[in-house]
Amino acid sequence: MKFPSLAALLLPVLAVTLAVKSPAQTAQTAMLVNAPTPSEAVASAHPGEAGSSSSALGVYPVARPQFQEKTPGMGFLDWSMIGAAAALRVLDYTSTEKALAEPQSFHEAMLPQALVENKPAFAAFEAGTVGLNYAAYRFLVHHNKRSLARASQYVYVGVMTFQVSHNYQLLGNAPAN
Repeated sequence: MKFPSLAALLLPVLAVTLAVKSPAQTAQTAMLVNAPTPSEAVASAHPGEAGSSSSALGVYPVARPQFQEKTPGMGFLDWSMIGAAAALRVLDYTSTEKALAEPQSFHEAMLPQALVENKPAFAAFEAGTVGLNYAAYRFLVHHNKRSLARASQYVYVGVMTFQVSHNYQLLGNAPAN
């Protein structure tokens, strides 16, 4: 597996950095939650009653909206992108295994040869990568960073698609003498 740059390795670090809330955002949320509520006297007087001072001022009590927290769930697009990433990892594994059968036309550039030549360790590495990708995606979705999760997944799938297609293209070419 060969990446054009180390940018793909730095994406999880960027994702975790952006997932942390800033102090300004936390302070703004606290101000909104701790906003004063209308007094019971104003709320009990109906607008238009003779003794109501709010009707003379044109002030009418408004019911406080109830905050309903949406549970962050995974939709069809989320699962399809995770499935595409997992399928690309399987294709990367099979292309590397096929390339090991033809060592004259292919050499692993990114991973150590000892890892690639050890089939159980290489399969565990690919499965661990799929698991880490899933966990990072779920972490971002759980912390309401779905757009960041999807953007990083688009980049990940794009890089892996390029790499897998490059591997299979190398396997289709005759070795250069």
